[in-house]
Amino acid sequence: MDWELALSVTATGLTVVFAVLIVLVLVVALFGKIMDSTTNQKSKPAVKEKPVEVSAADNSAKISMQVEDGISEEVVAAISAAVAVMMSSEGKTYQLRSIKRTGKNRPAWSIAGIQDNTRPF
Repeated sequence: MDWELALSVTATGLTVVFAVLIVLVLVVALFGKIMDSTTNQKSKPAVKEKPVEVSAADNSAKISMQVEDGISEEVVAAISAAVAVMMSSEGKTYQLRSIKRTGKNRPAWSIAGIQDNTRPF
């Protein structure tokens, strides 16, 4: 009779624990969907298209590139030149299609933590 009581208490405990875990998973999933719907409604930064002239050795073409407002033409030229230098190879051409600003810079404590955790042995 004691083992029947122990088995009943164990089964009830496991059922309650897993039922609560399932409810928690559903609540977290619901909050995730709510947060996704609210963040998707926010407006994205304005991106305007600027035609950029690119001159190659054999032809001259105009390429339409998306550049975020506030980024100067000098910065676009410097980024384009850096990409061209890094990606230069025989017979292949690359095209820069858009330039956007990333999020805010990292705080100093975050940078210090990253440097501390990624330091070589």
